[in-house]
Amino acid sequence: MTTEYCPYFRVYLLWHPKSDDGKQLAEYLFEKICGEPEHPLCRGLGIPVYFRSAPFTLGNDTPRPINFKNSLKSAIFVLIDEQMVISDSWEQYIEQLWHNTSKLVPHHRLYPVALTEYFSNFINEQDFLRTNFIKIYQETNIQAKCEKLLRQVLHECCRQLKPIESQEPPNSGTAPSSLRLFLSHAKQDGVDIANSVRRWINEDESLNTFFDAKDIAPGYDFVEEIKAGLKDSALLICQTDAYATRYWCRWEVLTAKKHQVPTLLVSALNVGEERSFPYLGNIPTMRWQGTENIPFIITRILLEVLRYRYFPAYVENLKQIDRMPKQATIVPCAPELLSYLQSWQPSKSEDNTLIIYPDPPLGDDEIELLNSLDPGLKAWTPSQPMPLVAEETAQKPLLHKLIGISISDSPDLARLGFSHFHLKRALVEISRHLLAQGASVAYGGDLRPDGFTQDLIEMVKAYNKQALELGEKIQNFLAWPLHLGQTVQFLAQHKNEITIRPIALPQELKQDFSIDEQKYLEPNSTVNQYIWSRCLTAMREQMAQQIDARIILGGKVVNYKGAFPGIAEEAALAISHHKPLFVLGAFGGCAKAVGEAMLGESPEVLTQAYQTAQSEDYAKMIQFYNQRANQGTSHKEINYTTLVETFQNTGFQGLNNGLTELENQNLFNTENLEEMVYLILKGLQTAEA
Repeated sequence: MTTEYCPYFRVYLLWHPKSDDGKQLAEYLFEKICGEPEHPLCRGLGIPVYFRSAPFTLGNDTPRPINFKNSLKSAIFVLIDEQMVISDSWEQYIEQLWHNTSKLVPHHRLYPVALTEYFSNFINEQDFLRTNFIKIYQETNIQAKCEKLLRQVLHECCRQLKPIESQEPPNSGTAPSSLRLFLSHAKQDGVDIANSVRRWINEDESLNTFFDAKDIAPGYDFVEEIKAGLKDSALLICQTDAYATRYWCRWEVLTAKKHQVPTLLVSALNVGEERSFPYLGNIPTMRWQGTENIPFIITRILLEVLRYRYFPAYVENLKQIDRMPKQATIVPCAPELLSYLQSWQPSKSEDNTLIIYPDPPLGDDEIELLNSLDPGLKAWTPSQPMPLVAEETAQKPLLHKLIGISISDSPDLARLGFSHFHLKRALVEISRHLLAQGASVAYGGDLRPDGFTQDLIEMVKAYNKQALELGEKIQNFLAWPLHLGQTVQFLAQHKNEITIRPIALPQELKQDFSIDEQKYLEPNSTVNQYIWSRCLTAMREQMAQQIDARIILGGKVVNYKGAFPGIAEEAALAISHHKPLFVLGAFGGCAKAVGEAMLGESPEVLTQAYQTAQSEDYAKMIQFYNQRANQGTSHKEINYTTLVETFQNTGFQGLNNGLTELENQNLFNTENLEEMVYLILKGLQTAEA
């Protein structure tokens, strides 16, 4: 059995760091193709998206190289603007990338995107210039560019994944055959809508060769049409007043669901329906607003096609490394009772049936309804470890567990091909799965409107909307004097999502410095900075005692207010209290330095010389701090050598987190969010068992 994980498909977005349009386009595509951290209940596609823009090494302005061994397939979109055109180093970087991908087609492809009319001046090579560029420079505003580029990117990704789905022999020179878009409508009142969609597709030069738009009116043999191109089909439902009254329309919907055809419902109800057709549920819907929203309808159906092409192949990849049972049924959308009925076989009623569906996990209410059909049936997402299913463990194995998450922005994000979007999504997805398995989340930090605590609040608020019972989901540990800023209004507003754990001012400090503990203290002097560092350590000590495990990722290495970089101090406290510790190094920052120390290295950022060189104020604070330690106060000196030795002596074999040393190294190194979630949940369940 092999457990080595290699992602099925990745998308890379490349742009010059001085290109404002490039950055906005990349962030827009990230939200649509990967997922929106701001909207935790939105399914998204979950396709990994990576950035390449910021310089990777000193003295070179080109980004991190792309290692094609890190995924089975990839689509690379190069956003070419004037800044990139005039850059010799970027020209060399992209030219080399072009030659590398040309050898790996169709598994890896590079798609040039023209943000400027001078794109042809970029690389003066015939093979490159003969490539059909995605041209969006004619669009007059950034929103129009975003929308047009999204359709093109979805279009090309669908094309690239099609040979895998249809088992066609790959051909690097020609594009796959067209997608069959079936327009399901009632002749009585749906013809105009279907004709408008068909005309728009036929008139769009970039899409008319991709879509083969067909009607499914009475007289068509839908079964034969579907069978003829099952894996190349999508269904667009034009829901009008007469739609649900037509036998063939209802039959088409049921047939599409039976054969897992990507489907979008466009609602154009005028007066209404006497009875809605119940099986029109569990599919994405849009409101018909006239021909002006046809482009958005096309984008939405492309998203569904890509989901249906990506997800089954992604899960099959997991089956190959025994992460998923071979007999599991795959559904590319959230399961419903109809999914269970179609997968359930009476002859195997005594066996458990497992359905794998895309993240995020369903809410408690839907799980309870699905299980009412047969308690032996289970629905699972790929990030949830399979031992939980096989061993008949309780639905919520982490119930009443408090998991601490240490996260803050990393200075290495852009250099490594990430952004704040990636870090925020990691927090949301990890928290989502912890909550789904019954855990509460502990976080130590202030409550800035744009901070990570606010992201956790939104995550829990979304979770509570679909949970059967409200529970204490976030415990926010706040050091003095940070908790003085909390208002009654805030506490009332977020009563169901968060509990504030205020940590009192240590009495020693109150007495020695005559502090009024009801008055906010600014960290604007050496003494005040010392007081702040002591209070933050007291908060972290309390937190370490109460949590059941700690997860660290990202993190500042300078400009912090504690005795040490916060994530390093929290990791050391978790070790000293023998709490399971999970170290994620992909996002760089302090967590990366902690992991490097566990590998036996001596990271420069975890030295006193480095830290004091970054901040004169911090250097003065350390001197004052250590003077007081030598004068008999209750705390020890700030000693970076001792801190690093703690990590070196622990190593990845001593993290007490249920994972093997090799699995901990994989967790530290992996860039794949789904792999992070899988290993964290596996470790927590193993440690608990």
